[in-house]
Amino acid sequence: MPPLVTVHTFSPESAGGVCSATNNTLVNATSGAYPSASRAIYVPFTLTKSIVAVKLFFYNGATVSGNVDMGLYSEDGTKLVSKGSTAQAGANVLQEFDITDTQLGPGVFYLACSVDNTTATVFRSSDPRAALMAGVSIQAVFPLPATATF
Repeated sequence: MPPLVTVHTFSPESAGGVCSATNNTLVNATSGAYPSASRAIYVPFTLTKSIVAVKLFFYNGATVSGNVDMGLYSEDGTKLVSKGSTAQAGANVLQEFDITDTQLGPGVFYLACSVDNTTATVFRSSDPRAALMAGVSIQAVFPLPATATF
């Protein structure tokens, strides 16, 4: 199956199948506090064809606060690209981040984000089992490191 125009944590390339199985689709996502200050969350996704990543996005919740960093990692944990520490801006909207155009795939990659506080809210799955079933990893760090520890 060719990759969609937008690969995200609820898409078929990522945790989409798991979330659909537990009825956690983007439609059912809710605004909630980021789980821990300076925690990187790595969400795996698989591409069957090559793509060029040009933007990343973060779905801000009802309260924006502090800074966020987003990036992409290879399967071995090497950072391929990241935005760097950026102020979270705009409540209840997608916040887009322009990144250096980065060739990906085919293969396994990780979409990563980290927030420097717990006041910031994001739209997220209401069922924590979805993350565990999808192979999500976490690391205590902000901003995103050169090498991820899964």
